[in-house]
Formats: sequence, C-alpha cells, structure tokens
Amino acid sequence: MATYLTNPALFDFWEQVFEDGIDGGILYGGRSSSKTVDTARNLTRLVDYVPVKLRIMCVRRFQNKIEHSVYQELCDAIEALGLQKRFDIQKAKIVHIATKSEFFFYGTERNLGDIKGTSGVDILWVEEGEALTKDQWEIIEPTVRKEGSLKLILFNPRFVTDFVWKFFIVNTPPGWIKRLINHDENPFLSKTMLRTIAAHRKRDPDGFENVYDGKPMGDSELSIFKRRWLDACVDAHVNLEIELVGRKVIGFDPADDGEDACATADMIGSVVIGLDEWRAGKDELTQSSKRVWARAKAQGALVSYDTVGVGAFIGGHINDLNSENKASVAHFAFHAGGAVLDPDDPSDPYNENSPTNRAEYSRLKAQGWARTSRKAMLTYNAVVRGHSIRPEDVLSFSSDIPKEALEELFTELCVPWWVQNEGKKHVVPKEKLKKDMGVKSHNRADALIAADNAGEDEHYDLGALV
Repeated sequence: MATYLTNPALFDFWEQVFEDGIDGGILYGGRSSSKTVDTARNLTRLVDYVPVKLRIMCVRRFQNKIEHSVYQELCDAIEALGLQKRFDIQKAKIVHIATKSEFFFYGTERNLGDIKGTSGVDILWVEEGEALTKDQWEIIEPTVRKEGSLKLILFNPRFVTDFVWKFFIVNTPPGWIKRLINHDENPFLSKTMLRTIAAHRKRDPDGFENVYDGKPMGDSELSIFKRRWLDACVDAHVNLEIELVGRKVIGFDPADDGEDACATADMIGSVVIGLDEWRAGKDELTQSSKRVWARAKAQGALVSYDTVGVGAFIGGHINDLNSENKASVAHFAFHAGGAVLDPDDPSDPYNENSPTNRAEYSRLKAQGWARTSRKAMLTYNAVVRGHSIRPEDVLSFSSDIPKEALEELFTELCVPWWVQNEGKKHVVPKEKLKKDMGVKSHNRADALIAADNAGEDEHYDLGALV
C-alpha cells in the first residue's frame, strides 16, 4: 500500500490551482477532511521547490498568539516532509534558508490595518474562512495584486447567508477553483477519529451534515426550510402544469428605522410572482404603507402584514387611505406573536393523529413557517419524486423574479431552525440569530410567510369604507 505525504484525493485540485491564469482556490467541507494539513504541506513543498523568494501571508480570524495561527501546521509539515534543515523557524515567521521565502501571520480581528498596509504578497492563505466578511475581503484582496499571485481560502461551511458561501461557492468568481472535501476522502484519519465520527453520526445525524459533511446551515436537516426544496419550487407551477390563478396577496413586513428593511412578497394563489425590499427612514412608515396600499389597490390584492413592532400601525394606515380615497383594500393582521389559527386541528393535515396546532406550535409565527415549509416539501416531492399534490399545497416561485432577490429570500428562509418553548415549536428568535451568528433580519422571508398565511375571508378587514 502506497504511503502519501499529501492527500491523493486533492492531487487534481493542486495541479489546477498552480496553473497559469488561476487567481484562487477554495477548499471547503466538514471537519477532519485534511484541508489545512494538505495546504500546509503543499505550500511548504512549493516554497522549497521554487528557486525565487515568495511571500506567503497566512490569515485567520482570531490570532492572539502565534500558536493560534497555522504556524504549527507549517512546522508539522516541514517535519513530515523532512525539510527541517531547509527552513528557519522563527518566533513570528518561517523562512526558507536558501531563497528567503517567508510565511508570516495575521489575524483579521486585530490586524486588519496592518494587513491593509502589506504589499508584495505572492500567496494569501485564509484559514477559517467561514468568518470572512465582505468588508474584510475588500481590504485583504488588494494586498495580493502581483501578476501570478494566488489566493487560497479554506473553510467549514456555516450558513448559506455567509459572505464566503455566497461569494465563492454560489457565485464562484472567474479564475477560481473550488473543491468540496470531507472526512470520507481523508486517508490519514486514525481509527480513533473514525470511531469519533461514527459516534457523532449516530448521536446527531442532523448536526452531522453540517459538522462533517460540509453542508451549510440552510441545506441541512436542522433548517426549517431545506434549500433543495426551495430550488425545486422555482417555476413549480409550470412544471406541474398548474394555472396561475387564485387570490392576490401582498405580504408586507414593515420597518421604519435601524438595520431592518421593509419587504413585500406578492402572490397569486400559491405562486410568488414578486419580491421587493427597501429602506425606510425614521417616521416613514406612513409612506411605506401608502406604497404597499397603492400596489394592492392597483392589483386588487389583499395586504397581509406582520403586526410585530411598527406593524401594529399598518391596519390603521390602510383604513385611513381607504377612507380618504373611497377605496376597499382588504387587509389581514398576521399576528406573528399571537395564538395559532385552527388550534384544535391536526398540525399535519395529512396525519389526523398528529398533535393539534395548539399543542405543536408556540404561536402563529411558528405555525406559519411550518405550514409554508410543508408546502415547499410537498412541492419538492411532486417535482423531483413525482408524488401527487393538490394545487393548494403547491409553493412556487416565478423565475421572472430576479435571481439575486430569490437567492436572498432562499437564504433567509433556510437559516432559521426550530427551538422548543415549553415543549412547543418556536422559530429561533431574530435576536439570537443576530447576536450569535451575525445573521441579519429575514425581512423577505417574513413577508412571504405573511402572504402565504393570510387566513380566510372572515378574518379580513376592509377598513373604513366610504
């Protein structure tokens, strides 16, 4: 059996990365996949082989001490390759004795200013790239501007909303090579590590997908919505030959200040035909309400609005506009924090033995997210697996919606997960998403949930008609 110093599964990747005309390479996947070890060994071999001086900048998010960088990985690589006599391992950098090529180390959280002032970088190695932000990348990338320079980003996928996932995986830049690698392609794992991985798979199969299979949150079983479901929902009404008919609804998630934005989702029946998002300054709620009211009036649509926070005033604004303009725009108050609808009905309409809505969900928001995600799942099964489906259970997104807007909506839908509140399902709070994960508010998603869960005619308010 052959003994390899580097992972043979990645031979093709490194051959491509080191070709002329390649600007960067991305290695991503779950833990224990050999990404870091393989990069350290290949860069060490490169530096020892190339007869010119190279400057390699190694970056990671936190580096309070040199030991927190990839410094030790490079030291281990030098030893594994038997090159101890060819490198000078110093306290803060590693230097090749013959060519003076050097590895040096920075942390993005504390050294971003120093990185900005760095020049002459031949190779950039970003470790733990899942934490990389757009602002940081716009500072780091220009430091690697030399002709023939190379950028390498390694990361364990975290969320589909992360900058590094959207920018490098979903929309891979020209001149970049990407490679997914997981533990099952790592020939160097010990039997102990293999047992640890197997135990994790058995103990937590859902979390295993993110930790070891390299699937970002939003494409794993932890998420309320699965990305594969949503992808199958694009033009599902066309694929399933369902007519674009039904009531017209505009879901409205209002905001008047801060980081949140106003958002709307337009539906005809089960088909989402439009998405919009805009910033509204302080005290501009009236103007935003009028904007949505005018569209609803022109389209003959119902406005279903989220009543949380400033949304509590939307119904009054629409009533005033109806009265002033002798109009009859109907509206539905989606009380996300309120009691569930049809509390004594089964939570799963296809299983009469399922818990009741009041027993399963903590409030209307959870019920709404569950109902719409179930439609996405049923649509996926119909489109991909050929299952039968009722027209009212379809969830479809028109491909006429700009791709960027759909991508934003899908990422917002995929990140939230279920938490338990007194034994009932509860959508993870926005505050936790922001504090713990740095995820912005899911405005478009809330607009969609409001649109798709607008209730029946008896719940509508026609306002003050003249």
